[in-house]
Amino acid sequence: MIVSALIVDRSSSKLLVHTRASGMLARLAHDLEITASVFSGRATLEGEGFSAELVVPVAALQVVGTLHGERVDTSALSSSDRSDIERKIRDEVFPGTKEVRVHAKGTSRDRAEVTVEVWRGRSSLPVSLRVTEEAGRTRVSGRTALSMMRLGLREVKGPLGAFRIRDEVEVLFDVTLRPEA
Repeated sequence: MIVSALIVDRSSSKLLVHTRASGMLARLAHDLEITASVFSGRATLEGEGFSAELVVPVAALQVVGTLHGERVDTSALSSSDRSDIERKIRDEVFPGTKEVRVHAKGTSRDRAEVTVEVWRGRSSLPVSLRVTEEAGRTRVSGRTALSMMRLGLREVKGPLGAFRIRDEVEVLFDVTLRPEA
């Protein structure tokens, strides 16, 4: 059986998180798109099976903009609003967590058992994958819902509880893997 070691090609990979507000005054809150500006990872392919790990520094989570359905408005937030939200992500959503670790394992290329770990906890879930191979690179993409409570993270609320961020956030990924040099 052929075993291949691959690493994440950062220049052609992206990892996004979509948050949605709910509650009485949710219309006054922003649904957000957040990106991991930096992350690293590796994968091992063995026949049709694989194992992989991604590491996302919490400090690399950056607000892209507000969501209107699936459309992103990058101009709706001021730079001070973005900075404030990013500080709250680091200090209030992920206190004590320096990095998010994602482990994935599968016996076929179309599905993975994924475990997400933060300082406070971990959550495992099945994830459907789309895998394509071209020019010696492997592209893995998909989306999944992830519960913040199952990770042990506190509920995120607005002032006086007027709105809250829904427990489930949507994670979208498009990761390109290349052979390890």
